[in-house]
Amino acid sequence: METTMNTKTLIACVFFLILTGPVANADETDVLVQLDKEWGEAQGPKPLKALLADDILALGSSGLADKAQLLKDAASGDAPTGPYVAGDYEVRFLGKDLAVMVHSSSTPDPHWSMHLWQKRDGKWQVAATASVPTEE
Repeated sequence: METTMNTKTLIACVFFLILTGPVANADETDVLVQLDKEWGEAQGPKPLKALLADDILALGSSGLADKAQLLKDAASGDAPTGPYVAGDYEVRFLGKDLAVMVHSSSTPDPHWSMHLWQKRDGKWQVAATASVPTEE
């Protein structure tokens, strides 16, 4: 009898996790989209320091970059300015602390991006990123 009760409890817990998992991920999706928008709207390197992982791997039109290069680019006069308009967000969770995001941006620098987000010490950070310009 006890084995049957433990099995029923286990099955009930699994169904609960299956049913509530997408809701938890939906909340986290909203968090990641908001963080991406904050990144796009950031002026200068200071807001990016906490958002970008120290060991980030980045790929852009000029090749590979690390956190120091991304912060330097954000501080340069060549950094995009203007309203950040992004959309077409798709987020896939690879675990509770790992997610892949793909999105487009129409302004100020039209592109498609892919980001690997990793939750470290309770905070989401970009662990890897790549972008390609969109055709005009």
